[in-house]
Amino acid sequence: MMDRNALVPIMAVAIVNGIFSPWVLAVFLLYPVWYPTWAPMMTQPVYMASALILSTLTLMIAGVPAALYERLAGEPKSTITGTIWLAGVVLLTLPAVPNVLRALGVS
Repeated sequence: MMDRNALVPIMAVAIVNGIFSPWVLAVFLLYPVWYPTWAPMMTQPVYMASALILSTLTLMIAGVPAALYERLAGEPKSTITGTIWLAGVVLLTLPAVPNVLRALGVS
C-alpha cells in the first residue's frame, strides 16, 4: 500500500500532462464522442474536461507497471511502487515538455 503523500507528485505531473500534452488537442476534437449533450457547449469546459480525461488516462496507464510490480513482487515496497508509478507518469509527460517550456518562456 502506497503512502498518500507519494501520490502528490504523481498527480501533479499527470495534471501538467493533461494541460500541456499535444494529445489534449486530439481529445478536444473528439468531444462529440464523449461530451454530454446536456452540458454547455463552450470551449473552456470542453478543454477543461479534455485535460481532465488526459490526466486521468495518464494516471491509469502509468499505474499499470506499478500495479504489476505490486502483484508480482513477494513483498512489495511502497517506495518502489511510487517510484515506478512516477517514472511512468514522467515518461508519458515527455511529449508535453516543449509546451511547458514554451509556456514558461524558456524556449
